[in-house]
Amino acid sequence: MFVGRISWRNNTMRESASENAEQQVPVVRDEPEELAAAGQRTDFATNSAPNVPGDEIEILRRRVLELEQTLANTRERLEWKRQLAAQVQRSLMPNPFRDPRIWVDVRYESIDDVGGDYCQVRFSDRNRLYFTISDVTGHGVGPALLAACLSSEIRYSILYGREPREVVRSLNAVICDHFSATNLYLTFFVACIDLDERTITWSGAGHPGPLLVRRRGESVFTLDSQNPMIGIARDILAAKPDHTLPLETGDRLFFYTDGLPETCDARGKRLETAGLADIAVRAASRDLFEVADFVFAQVAEHQHGPSTDDRTLLVAELR
Repeated sequence: MFVGRISWRNNTMRESASENAEQQVPVVRDEPEELAAAGQRTDFATNSAPNVPGDEIEILRRRVLELEQTLANTRERLEWKRQLAAQVQRSLMPNPFRDPRIWVDVRYESIDDVGGDYCQVRFSDRNRLYFTISDVTGHGVGPALLAACLSSEIRYSILYGREPREVVRSLNAVICDHFSATNLYLTFFVACIDLDERTITWSGAGHPGPLLVRRRGESVFTLDSQNPMIGIARDILAAKPDHTLPLETGDRLFFYTDGLPETCDARGKRLETAGLADIAVRAASRDLFEVADFVFAQVAEHQHGPSTDDRTLLVAELR
């Protein structure tokens, strides 16, 4: 049994100047069906507010439905924008190719639709081929947008044939001058292979050192970065020179982001650069375009639990 109070106004009392017309009387309801029907008309728990008029409940119900639809539309728009950002980022990644002098393959895996890994492979002229790879701090749309914005700056530096150290210096200036408010930084590595001279010249900024695997895996070298990360300070990279090494037919280069060597096993032990180098040596007898799949499969065997970072691998072989 439900006991409540209902307000009503008497017309006669409302017309009287001496009495201000509101009277409350107890009402007894013995109809549980009525309460059940009221509960079906709204998603709200009406038992907690038995004095709310039905028309107000209906207004609130409609308002909730409108807000739910607005939220759904907003989520749909955000998802569309996220997918668009992922498409743009992937479109900026290089495609595998075969040149009579060099073969190149690439593999990219993101833990999210969009990430901060980015790489380029581009000729500045017929004989000079540039490789760049970067990793923006963080994950999601922000790092991906920054990587996309920087792609044009990197491309122009390559087309102008700048030396690797100049590419690094120019990119650092752009980040410090225009993107410092984002509090985003990046590691970066650029290498230029002279296909006539058979040399590689490079400059790195806090990026994991690419691996140079000599023909048939006879030896492995790490091309260490000479500079701190991009974006820390504008003039910190001013005096760092390039490094150069000779190349031979059959040499392979592995450019990668830290998501590969930082993969952990069940004991929390990282693969590290040494573990990645071991995998690269074991892949020496494989066709170049099988290497990326082999490397990622071996990393997956080492891995325990889900991936925690994006992974990019760029491999090249001198012909």
